Amino acid sequence: MVVKGINFKSYPFAALVAGYMMVFVDGWLKGFIGLFGIFPGASNAVWFITHLMDSMVFALLFAWPAVYNKLPGGGWLKGMVFGFLFWILVSIISFISGALGATMFKQMQFTASAAFSGILLHLVYGFFLGILYVPAQSD
Repeated sequence: MVVKGINFKSYPFAALVAGYMMVFVDGWLKGFIGLFGIFPGASNAVWFITHLMDSMVFALLFAWPAVYNKLPGGGWLKGMVFGFLFWILVSIISFISGALGATMFKQMQFTASAAFSGILLHLVYGFFLGILYVPAQSD
């Protein structure tokens, strides 16, 4: 099923797997060279479900033809560029929200290792999103 140029047969699977892999890699590499472990992971069910829902929402932006067609390269590269740009956006919003007093963001530590972990995890998200999403074919 294609709606507004988005392949809804491919999008949900790609979005959920990409979101899950982001959390999985974070948990698997927790503590590795002082990085990762920035998510509570699947042990917090509400957080995990919310993360997967966020993954679905932001994957819509990736799958939207106006964005997808402007990203460079093939699927995996498109995904990694999207993941990097998404990390920049999340970082800016988190910093501003924390500075304005948002409790959730105020409590987060903005260390170099957390930032580097965030970049790597968003690249993982983008990579899996890029290799799994199959854009709609124009007839």
